[in-house]
Amino acid sequence: MRGVTRRSVLQASACTGAAAIAGNAFVGKAAMAWFRELDAPRWQLPLPAFLSVGALYYGVIGYVLARSIDRRDAQSTAWSLAVLLGNEAWNGVFFGRRSARAGFVGLCAFIVPLVALQRSVAEDPRSRWALAPYTAYVLGYDLPWVYRLWRLNPAPLRPHPRHQ
Repeated sequence: MRGVTRRSVLQASACTGAAAIAGNAFVGKAAMAWFRELDAPRWQLPLPAFLSVGALYYGVIGYVLARSIDRRDAQSTAWSLAVLLGNEAWNGVFFGRRSARAGFVGLCAFIVPLVALQRSVAEDPRSRWALAPYTAYVLGYDLPWVYRLWRLNPAPLRPHPRHQ
């Protein structure tokens, strides 16, 4: 990565790797079976696209975090970590509770640190431009998608006997 030190890349990679492992612990076979059984908006992305966005997200947040560490920007570093924690908390409430409503409420809460991070990197053009497409994706796709998912699935589904 141009413009960041090896040390900051290692620190950011450790943070994003730990977050990915912790957050995805909530997404087991039973949670994926629940997700597949939901009534989905017709414009929902296919699962491989969601996985690609997730992989890109960790790369972008890792990059922004590494640049924040290098710049010794405590505010951007803290917001980057808050975004990492918020994303993993969203996995916990959406998949862990198997609730589209909780997913919507959780995403609304996640937008707060994401927008704060976007604002905090305004003076760093590389971070600002790296983060902007993800912020736009969350606001322009994720928020309407999870809202529609909730409206199509207002009550938590009962686990199917074969998935218990």
